Amino acid sequence: MDLQAPRPAATTAPAPAATVTTADDRSTSFRPVAGGTELQSGEKLLVEAYAAIWLILFVMVLLSWRRQRGLDERMNVLSSAIDKARASSEGPDEGGA
Repeated sequence: MDLQAPRPAATTAPAPAATVTTADDRSTSFRPVAGGTELQSGEKLLVEAYAAIWLILFVMVLLSWRRQRGLDERMNVLSSAIDKARASSEGPDEGGA
């Protein structure tokens, strides 16, 4: 599926001179693509990336806080159950000396 509009054939433009380049030359030089219509601002992408990171961090902190609150409640229930078990096992006549 071709997403780009067909380019008209160049009738008067001379053919570009063939240049020999190595893979190292191609990897270190920037060559813009002609005919591209989709452009994104680098600043916009940077802000979006930071927003996504902060959102993920916020969700992680929120979930950790909820999990910690549940663990605290469970620890309080277990602590009160242990205190009740100790009180019932000691009995009223076996109290401290």
